[in-house]
Formats: sequence, C-alpha cells, structure tokens
Amino acid sequence: MAWRDNYRAATFRGVGFFVATADSSHGRRQAVHEAAQRDIPYTEDLGRKSREFGITGYLLGKEYDVAREELIKVCEQAGPGVLVHPYRGELTVVCRGLTVSESSDEGGKCTLTMTFLEAGEASYPSAKVDSVNAISAKAGEVTETGKENFVEDFLTKGYPSFVAEAATTQIKDLSDFLSSPEFIVSSDIQAVSDYYDKVKGIGADAFSLIQTPFEFAGQVVDAISSIRSAFGGSAFGMLMSLYNQYFDSSGSAPTSMTPGRQQVVKNTSAVSALVRQAAISEAAIAAVVTQTTEDVSNGGTKTTSAPTKYDSYEAAIAVRTELSDRLDEESETTSSDLVYVAVTDLRTAVVQAVPNPEQDLPRLATFSPRQTLPSLLVAYQLYGDASRAEDIVLRNDPRRPGFLIGGQQLEVLANG
Repeated sequence: MAWRDNYRAATFRGVGFFVATADSSHGRRQAVHEAAQRDIPYTEDLGRKSREFGITGYLLGKEYDVAREELIKVCEQAGPGVLVHPYRGELTVVCRGLTVSESSDEGGKCTLTMTFLEAGEASYPSAKVDSVNAISAKAGEVTETGKENFVEDFLTKGYPSFVAEAATTQIKDLSDFLSSPEFIVSSDIQAVSDYYDKVKGIGADAFSLIQTPFEFAGQVVDAISSIRSAFGGSAFGMLMSLYNQYFDSSGSAPTSMTPGRQQVVKNTSAVSALVRQAAISEAAIAAVVTQTTEDVSNGGTKTTSAPTKYDSYEAAIAVRTELSDRLDEESETTSSDLVYVAVTDLRTAVVQAVPNPEQDLPRLATFSPRQTLPSLLVAYQLYGDASRAEDIVLRNDPRRPGFLIGGQQLEVLANG
C-alpha cells in the first residue's frame, strides 16, 4: 500500500490545519560514566526518550482567524489530546508549544510551528493499557491478514466466464447494499457523500476489480473504515449490521461440483470474509473511539475523535458481549491460521478495553413508585434534579410520558 493511502488530514483535538513539513525525534536516554584513570567509559541505558513531534503548517481562508483562535485554545488546554498526524495516524500527545506567524504581505494566512510531546502516563510503576491504540493495532492486523487471505482465495482467471460474472454480481450487490437507504443513516455532512462515492465506485468498477483482488480488497476496507467518520455514533450499529449481513455458515463447496462451481463458492466466501473482518475490526475501534465530522466556516469539514461514551456500565458490557460473540464466531469460521490469531488477539483487546476501567460509569437499577406520579417529581425524588425526567422516560417508554404508573417497575441509573 502506497504512503498516500495512509495519509490523514491533520487535526489536534478536532481542530484541523494544513501541514507543510513534519519531523520527529527518537532515541534513548543514556548516562555516560567516565572513571578516573580509565580509558573506556561505561554508558548506562536509562530507557527510551520521549517522542517529540514537530509540525510546520498553516491556515488559509477568509476566516482563517477563527480556526487560528480555536487552535490556540486547544493548544492552551491542559492535559493530553488526540493528534491526527498526517503520517503517523492518531497519537495521544500534549502540546508543548505553538507559534503563530502572520504578515500583511500574506493576508488570509498564518504560519504555524507546533511541537507535541507524547503524553505517556503518570501511573508508574503500575501498568495501564492504551485501549485505543491497542484495539486500533489489533484491528489493523485483522484487516491486513484478512486482505492477504482474500487475495489467496479469490480467483477468476483461468476459469469459465460464469465465474467472473458471479464475482462481478456479488461485488455489485455489496456496493448496492452499502449504499442502500436501509443501511445508510441519513445525514447531510460531506463525509457521507465521500463514503457514498466510494461504495458506488466499487460497484461501477466491479468487472475490472475482480482482475486485481488486492486493489479490490483495499477499496472495500477503505470504504468500510470510512463508516466511522461518516456516521459517528451510529457507526457501531451499522458495522455490526454489515457483519451479520455477510455472516456465512454454509461451509465449503462439495467436491462433486465442477472446479468452476467450486471456485464460485470459494470467491463468494472470500468476499464475505473480507467484508466481515473489515466490519468487525472497525466496530471494535468504534467501541472505544467515536469520530464525528462536521462542516466548518471555510467550507470544508473537520473530523473529531473522542472516547466513546456509554450511558451506563450495562450498556458498555452489552457492546463488549456482542463484539466478543461475533469475534468468537469469526475465529471459528476462518480457515486461516493468521486470521484466527489476529481475531483472537483483537477479542482479548476488546475485553480489556470495554468498558474503560478509568471511566466511572453509572449502574442500572430498578425503581417502582408507590403511586402514580409526574415524571418530573420522580426524577427530583431520585436525583434531586427534575430535568432528569427525560432520561427516565426514554429508558422506559411509558404510555403517558408525563406520568409514571404506581407499582410499575422502572429502569433508572443508580449512581448517575
């Protein structure tokens, strides 16, 4: 895969900017001991140096000053934030410095010089799992091994024409499903339009793509990965729906079939496996990171990444259970040892990361009012906050939202 395929639009805490040059420093820390009357020194290793990332960039446009002030604000904010590095992907860093240069000769533009330092952790000597990067890495392994396995299994050359026709039809069906109203969540942002163009392009180029399986696999994975940025909080449900749509437990083709018919079945299974593995990988990432894309004043869009929020501990456990079950199914279905290992590792990462041990999520409990009361009063009795009535109503969907029937059991947050 070429480096351009991995290039990302740069953002820090969701504020975008253009990058001219980027550099980073790496290495290890040492203490050099030079003893008297001794010619040979001793160098003591003190561990890896903190990674530092330098970026020279710029902002353009009639309202560049608005983006400039947003960038200054997030760089002055305390604590670590997510940097989407154009060449390194998502990094958790702290902004060490931001220099803004402006001149009357270049109106509508400012030059940026930024320095970021990896955030690290303050939990030494205890260990803490970086759930976002751990799941992203394991999910990447699943998709990469899935693509390799697909290229090994998918073949149309050397077989009768009906083999290519069957593969072309399946790819067009995939494109139609990914772009169908039943699958796409309605939204007006540009990211959805970009996603739609990608999936329709797969269908339009179906016949040529079956001649180049590796390119086809890359386009499918890219289209599925764009679901997270295009659909935000709805992405997890869509990805799990996609996985279920392409789950195939029919097994291998019977040996009584002709070689051509056997290859049709094999190609069909290979496409289904590729889609499932890409979908479950992106769903695992969506379980810990939610991406949202919105329009900005200069006419473009910006993508913001934030930890996925769950309204209760039980909701997080439900997501973890669903992911674990599907990953178990995938590990039992695949015939590839490499895919099996990657899927199993991803399942382990999901169990460790969802829910995030550092999040104090509220627990669910049951409550039955003794008599029929207004929902506002029940919320005030439970939380001392009448505005929480909406949450109670949404959780229980009572027949009459304004009043809650006495003696009827309600689902409420215990420590929300």
